[in-house]
Formats: sequence, structure tokens, C-alpha cells
Amino acid sequence: MNLELPKNNVVFGNMGEVKNGILYIYRLNSFYDLMYEIAYAVYGTDKCWYCGKPCRRGKGRQNDSRAKITLDHLIPTSIGGPTIVNNLRPACHTCNDQQKGDLTSEQFFEILSLQKQLNECTNQTDKNYLNKKIAMRRLEMRRENTDKRRGIIPYLPEEWTSKKISGDLIGTISPDIQLGSQFKKQDEFYRKYKRIKFPLVISDNGYLLAGYNSIAISKKYRIPWQLEKIVLENVVVYLRRGTPY
Repeated sequence: MNLELPKNNVVFGNMGEVKNGILYIYRLNSFYDLMYEIAYAVYGTDKCWYCGKPCRRGKGRQNDSRAKITLDHLIPTSIGGPTIVNNLRPACHTCNDQQKGDLTSEQFFEILSLQKQLNECTNQTDKNYLNKKIAMRRLEMRRENTDKRRGIIPYLPEEWTSKKISGDLIGTISPDIQLGSQFKKQDEFYRKYKRIKFPLVISDNGYLLAGYNSIAISKKYRIPWQLEKIVLENVVVYLRRGTPY
């Protein structure tokens, strides 16, 4: 799949740059920060993706009524959604942290539509019906997302994943790497749902960009076939500017 990128050439400090439709990454340990910066560059910082509320990035001026912008995962990380530009959208704090929760973007848009109907409704009988419908749909969505965690329902779009990886991955974990709290959380996820939580994210020239803990889980339980792989075909890792690796 192709990573969504700005149409123009853009330099993102010493993390990387977009040039002629290709993202060149210069620092592997800045991958997540780079994804956030590119998402803001592509989708902006002035409006919530969900409610359309005016937003701002960072500390606003005095009497600035705009909401603080955040980045939301369309497929939530609680299900296994990766931190890549294609899965990020700008959202106000209210939508992201207080209302959407563990819902996917499609599920949340459905709830927003129902809530809009409820707010515009004047008949009490219709209000009661809509309240029950919203509660029922939220329950159904929670069950659906549990099935996604268990791998009963695919949690990633089919067009995102790749079945073939040529050659060995560069930058995978070594046997003596120190695994921290994120590994423990993903280990708990696997023991509960019997599915590796996050996919591998791989550059076009074979560097592992995200998914170190997923590899560790696959090695611990000897389940390499469970690893989902996302290959970003317009992303290349250059560990030193101008020198390909």
C-alpha cells in the first residue's frame, strides 16, 4: 500500500522528508512522531474530522475558543490499528477522548448521525426509540470489535496488508533486547484474544518501522503465521541523508 503523503515536497526536520511522492526516513526511532507530523500536514490542524468544530494546535491565544486538536486512530489502537498516516485523522478532544472511545471511525460516524436525529427530534416516542437504538448499536459495536480482537472479523482493510515480503527484514529485534511495558500489554492481549495485536509496518526497502513487540510475541508463542504485514511502497529508509541502506 502507499502511505498518504503531502502532494508537495516537505522536510520534517531530521526525521525525514517527502520528495517527489516518496517519503525518505532518516531516523527509525522517530517513525511515530513522523507519522503524526505528516498526518497534520495532509489533513490540517484547523478542523475536527468528525464534528467539524474549529480547532487549533498547541497553546492558543487568550480568549481563543477553538478546541485543541488531537490525532485519532480511525481503527483504534485497542483493536490493533497501526500508527500510520492512513489511519490518523485530526479530531477535537471531545470527539477523540470523550465520545469515540474504542469505536472505529465508521461506527462513530453512525452514532453521530443517530445522535443528530435525536437532537432534532421533537416527538417523545421517537426520542425513546432513538435512545434505545443508539444503546443497542453501541452494544452491537462492542461485540463486533471484540470479534475483531479475536480475529473472527478482519480488523484491517484487505488492501492494506501484504502476504509477501521479499528478503529478510532489517532492524528486527535481537534476542537480548529489553522488552518493556508495551510488550507486557500486548502479551496480555494475546493471552486474552489469541491474536497478535498490531501488524508489522515495513518500508519498501525492507526496514521494520513498527511491530517489534509483535515479532517478540510471535517468537514467544511460535506463531509467525499470525503476523499481519503492511508494506509501505512509497517509503524508503535512509539512515544517513543521501546514503541508502
